[in-house]
Amino acid sequence: MKTPSFFALLLPLVFAGSAMVHAGEAQVSLYVVDRSPEHAESGGVCLPYTPAEKAGSQRDVLAIAQGSAGSTLLLIAFDGDTLHRDLAPVLSEQTGDSKPVRFPDGEASWTHSGATRPVELYVAVFDNADPNLARIAESVEWLSEALEEKAETEILLHAGTVKKRLSNLLRQKSAAEYQAQFGEGDAPRVAPASKAAVTRGQTEGSLLTGPDKHDPKATVAVVRRSLKTLDDEWREDSRAIAFDRSSPGVLVFPVTPPPAP
Repeated sequence: MKTPSFFALLLPLVFAGSAMVHAGEAQVSLYVVDRSPEHAESGGVCLPYTPAEKAGSQRDVLAIAQGSAGSTLLLIAFDGDTLHRDLAPVLSEQTGDSKPVRFPDGEASWTHSGATRPVELYVAVFDNADPNLARIAESVEWLSEALEEKAETEILLHAGTVKKRLSNLLRQKSAAEYQAQFGEGDAPRVAPASKAAVTRGQTEGSLLTGPDKHDPKATVAVVRRSLKTLDDEWREDSRAIAFDRSSPGVLVFPVTPPPAP
């Protein structure tokens, strides 16, 4: 008997009614992990991502996230409209005892070298009662199946669909936030993620869109965390993503081509 798909298991949650409606928050951190031999004892040194982090064959990018119970997280990386290096998306339902979610998952790795343009890491969080979740979960499931079958045409098709759905959600959220603050009228255009910069102090659920207005030296403090103890420490570097049933949270990290070592 075929195992029920993640999409099928979500349907009772999506239509469960008002009992599932709540506002929540997810946390996400992004690191460059240095796995050089001198860091073997700690399993690797995790450095909070900045565009200045140098490239290297022994350095990789790692995201770690966790959502409140009753939510579902999606982490996926795009190079333009295609998947970056065919890294499988991570879709994870969150419960009260869920462990932090990592991207890439399993044995896959995202080497921090070789990129020629910014890669966009999308981190989205949905209330399990949000109708948007079932639609995007279906597309993610099809994409995951295409990756397992190495079906290149289907990978391109479903990756493009997921990217389009996430981009639309981001635009809708930007427009809703603008109207809540300034009233009805033309909402501002959302800047392309490739023009965004990873900074601290940005609003939740949005593109990371510009340089921080604080003292630049305040954002350059060196933080080094052990990969072995990262599950206990990553929240100290995290950003919040707010969401509710009618409004998923979406955050985009533009991972820029690193400088040469």
